[in-house]
Amino acid sequence: MKIEKSSQELENEVIYAGLCIHCGSCNAFCPHMDFNKETGLAYVVDECAETVGLCYNACPRSFLPVSEIEQKMFGQNRVDLAVGVYKDIIQVKSKNKDEILYNLVSAAFDSGIVKHFVLSKPKSKKPPVAFPVVVDSAKDAKQYIPNNPNQNAGPLITGIGRAYLDRKRDIGIIANPCHLQGLAKILTSDFNTGAERTSLKIGFACSSGGMAGCKYCTDYTAEFSDISYSPWGAPKGSGESFLIVRTDVGQKVVDHAIKKKLIEVTNKEPDLSEMKKFINKKRKKNFLNLLGRDLITAKYLHLNIDEFKDLLE
Repeated sequence: MKIEKSSQELENEVIYAGLCIHCGSCNAFCPHMDFNKETGLAYVVDECAETVGLCYNACPRSFLPVSEIEQKMFGQNRVDLAVGVYKDIIQVKSKNKDEILYNLVSAAFDSGIVKHFVLSKPKSKKPPVAFPVVVDSAKDAKQYIPNNPNQNAGPLITGIGRAYLDRKRDIGIIANPCHLQGLAKILTSDFNTGAERTSLKIGFACSSGGMAGCKYCTDYTAEFSDISYSPWGAPKGSGESFLIVRTDVGQKVVDHAIKKKLIEVTNKEPDLSEMKKFINKKRKKNFLNLLGRDLITAKYLHLNIDEFKDLLE
């Protein structure tokens, strides 16, 4: 699917409208876009003559055909509206002093699924801003493993573009849901970009709230990842986390991590009630932000959100 709009429309409809999430999808492969080196905010470099712009079609906030992307990525649509498409959900803990996320990265390198990884280097905490780094080994990756999704808040998808320009292949990434929405749009589009060199996508479950555009996000679990990592929902203080395995590639990485005794499965059928409670609360709140206050029209009837909200309970 391609929309006949380009950088000027992206600027007006997304950036000036306060929807930009600073993910870097628009400027990862488009020469007419760049990002502010202090804030990560996207901007138009020059006038673009393209009528079908890669930047507009890559942005997760210009349009997001979720069902279409799911069919192209997974060959099916979600059954679980809160979690998305998945093969398995397990509760795990680390079997050594290293964290679960790092052990997944280590397993990905060790199994040969990745040769490089795009990670984040935080620049500031308030507001959260981080920029991409590309590492070539698990050892080099260790210092850049995020502890929370705010440490990923920046144009990380530009790291995929940088790795492509450096002729790298088999590229992994740890990213937030918004980043992976943009990457999924690029990967399932008809544009030739080099993004297909991405071989593993690990998503960090995100509660949203680090940037202004976060209040419009309805994806908590990184629905377009190969593996989603959520420390929330597992028993507090246990050091355990949920892994949502979505693809065969994700399954291979998790299986390799278990085989190498990097992680241990503590519950094959974990209680997801707390996680889903949180997800649904976030989705409801942010759907209301997307709808606006005065949008509901049905035949002769006109309602504002406050009058309509009982139906959303």
